[in-house]
Amino acid sequence: MAFYDPDNFTDPLVISYEKEHRILQPIWDLIKNGHEDALRSPLFPPILAVVFYFTATIPFTFMDLLGSKVPYLRQLLLHQNRPAITWPMVKSVYANAFWNHILLVIPMALVQLIWVPPTPLPLVAPTLWQFVWHQIAFFFLFDFEYWAWHTIHHKVRFLYRWCHSVHHQYHSPFALVTQYLHPWEIFCVGLGISVTPWFFQPHCMTYWSWFILSTYVSIEVHCGYDFPWAAHNWCPFYGGAPKHDLHHLRPLTNFQPWLNTIDRLLGWSLTYEELAEMKTKRHNEIGIYEKEAIADLKVWN
Repeated sequence: MAFYDPDNFTDPLVISYEKEHRILQPIWDLIKNGHEDALRSPLFPPILAVVFYFTATIPFTFMDLLGSKVPYLRQLLLHQNRPAITWPMVKSVYANAFWNHILLVIPMALVQLIWVPPTPLPLVAPTLWQFVWHQIAFFFLFDFEYWAWHTIHHKVRFLYRWCHSVHHQYHSPFALVTQYLHPWEIFCVGLGISVTPWFFQPHCMTYWSWFILSTYVSIEVHCGYDFPWAAHNWCPFYGGAPKHDLHHLRPLTNFQPWLNTIDRLLGWSLTYEELAEMKTKRHNEIGIYEKEAIADLKVWN
């Protein structure tokens, strides 16, 4: 694993100067000092991702279970008539996550103890520029990678029925549906998230932050809420929750996980405003599988 070289500064005077002039240095020192053994372990990144995912979905899950009873939360929903999220749904998602972690995630993490060396911990934090542009690069590259994988697993009917249809058992997603996945899909997503940064030789602080960023964005696009501060309200090339929510309802549209640039270019983008303006026949057909392709597939909502 090619991380930022911890020996890129060898002169003590240079190291001292860089530590004094890097904005992120206090944060890096707080993360690193006293936790070196845990941070060096190859198990740290997967543990970070798993713990952050389940922790971050807790408040969303409470919102989902209470949403129908709290007027303010109902106002934030993308759809006022969204089917209620029930305990059986939550249990089904947790059961799926449990088996995926037992059969795939944990074994893959343990294998890393064999072939992944301990993570080198630089004395110096990344520059703010390095930190930001690496995150942006990871974001755009993974969005493209998953768009390609996602499109193929929709267009090839066998792959959809065998794998990706598991995720689409929910026509109206909520936060926990983020990782309601077939084992093959969670393997591919985990591989893309983990390996994509290696091409850039990032600082390990940047690498770990990418796990948190990618996990949160994936949760946000599945949450089913239109938060006023959400990026889709101010960034024109970010699709966000409205775009992905519509993808679950019209699965042959909006294939990009986060952005909307490629879908727009290829004519696969669809918004609720565009859908509402369509005449009845077009409205009823766009983005929907033929009945034979989805016959006998399980659906929760």
